[in-house]
Amino acid sequence: MKVLQPVFGAALLSIAACAPADVGGGDPIPPETGAPDGDDAMACPVIDSRDWAAWVNAMPGPDAKLTLHVAGEIDLPTPGYDISWQAGMADRSMTPVQRLILNLTPPDGMVAQVITTETVKYEGPALVENYGGVIVMCGGAPLAEITDVTVAR
Repeated sequence: MKVLQPVFGAALLSIAACAPADVGGGDPIPPETGAPDGDDAMACPVIDSRDWAAWVNAMPGPDAKLTLHVAGEIDLPTPGYDISWQAGMADRSMTPVQRLILNLTPPDGMVAQVITTETVKYEGPALVENYGGVIVMCGGAPLAEITDVTVAR
C-alpha cells in the first residue's frame, strides 16, 4: 500500500497541473457583445454623406478677404441635431490641406426615429488662396476628403 501512495500522489499532481490557473483572481472577462461603448456610438452619428464641395472666395472689392466655403449633405438618425463647425489644423505645405471639424449634438428629449438629411455649410477665413484639399472630420475620424478646391476670382 505504501508503494501505491506515491503513484496516486503523482497522478493527482499531473491532473491538477492540467487545470487552468486563476491568474486574475477576480471576475471573469465578459464576452464581447459586438455593441460599441456609449462614447463610440455617439462619436459621429452621420449615417452617410455626399455632394461635398469646397471653394475659396477670392473676389476683389472693398474690404475683401479670402473666405473658405465647404458644403455637403449628411444623413442623421433623427432630426433636431445641433450642427456647428470648428476650424482644425492645416498642414504646412505650399498648398495646405485644411481640416474642419463637424460637431453634432443630439437633440434633447424624445424625437422621431427617422433618417434626416441635412445640408451643412462652413464659411470661414481662408489661410491661403490655393488649397490642396479639405478634410471634414467627425468624431475624430475623416468623414469626407475634398481634393478639388476651386478658387472664385
